[in-house]
Amino acid sequence: MTVVNYKMTRTYKKGYGYGRVQAVGVPMKYKVPKISNKTEKGKWLNGFVKKFFVAGNHNFRFSTAKNYIHLQTTHFNINNTKYALVNFFKNIKKLKQHHFDNQVFSSYVVYQQTKEAA
Repeated sequence: MTVVNYKMTRTYKKGYGYGRVQAVGVPMKYKVPKISNKTEKGKWLNGFVKKFFVAGNHNFRFSTAKNYIHLQTTHFNINNTKYALVNFFKNIKKLKQHHFDNQVFSSYVVYQQTKEAA
């Protein structure tokens, strides 16, 4: 079982008045359940876990990058943060078996250049 440690950024107001908003990173954990490789859905989900959650396989240093993930005729553009990928994984697990028929997990990362002010 793989455990993913990530931070969820929350914004809250401290005190009274304007301009008292602070952002806090709340540490969270997600335990990835064991998924069998017997079905195509299981193979696809295990490919996702191996790509993004197994230590050393993915670089989360580039926060402006996007992960392009392909499933049937749908292309997903996911931010390159653990928080976004964990929530995407939770939602994609809910899909039915037939959505993964004849599908192989494929994704790539696109690094976006940050534009500097003139």
